[in-house]
Amino acid sequence: MKRLALLLCCVVFATGSSLSQFSIGVHGNAMNFNTGGVANDIYGLGLGGGIHLDFGIPFLSIRVSGDYTFLNPDKNKYSSYAATYLGTALAQGASIDGGKLEIYSGNANAKLVILPLPVIHIYATGGIGLARVKFNDATINIPVLGISRQLSADDVSKLLGIDSQTRTTTNVGAGVDIALGGIAIFGELKLNWIWTSPNTSSQIPIGTVGITF
Repeated sequence: MKRLALLLCCVVFATGSSLSQFSIGVHGNAMNFNTGGVANDIYGLGLGGGIHLDFGIPFLSIRVSGDYTFLNPDKNKYSSYAATYLGTALAQGASIDGGKLEIYSGNANAKLVILPLPVIHIYATGGIGLARVKFNDATINIPVLGISRQLSADDVSKLLGIDSQTRTTTNVGAGVDIALGGIAIFGELKLNWIWTSPNTSSQIPIGTVGITF
């Protein structure tokens, strides 16, 4: 992982010194987190955002980005999950507080324009980076049984079948840039994989919208 981080840094400096155009921007993300275990049955939509730097020429560039994304347990999904294992009567009023899942990531992506229209550029993109998956404490409540149990971040990880960890992440997708004077508004759809252990996690899709100056 240290070698990969060093490689990302080298990409930034080498690209910045050799290519002619440089721009910076901000973006927001929405995604669905998928992995083996219970997480799929509990968590809702993930939201977040980040910043990006673009280096390159008009039709080929490299985007280096840093992102933060979070997901919270979905109350309706958790109620359905509890009812499946406890039965409808015992699961009445069952809830979970806390348990936020956080993802910190950094990626270097290549962008290749495949349809250069006068104002709109449609491009393909793919890249590699590092992602940190982290869980927070949670409290599980089952009022019918009189249970209110505090779970540490480690307990939450064990319940979900995925530990907090830092792993390689890869992605592939497509996007569109819309040039508006000195700025560009863009949108992307990407398939993203975090090579977590024991099961590879995926974020399908990552929808991104942003602005580049």
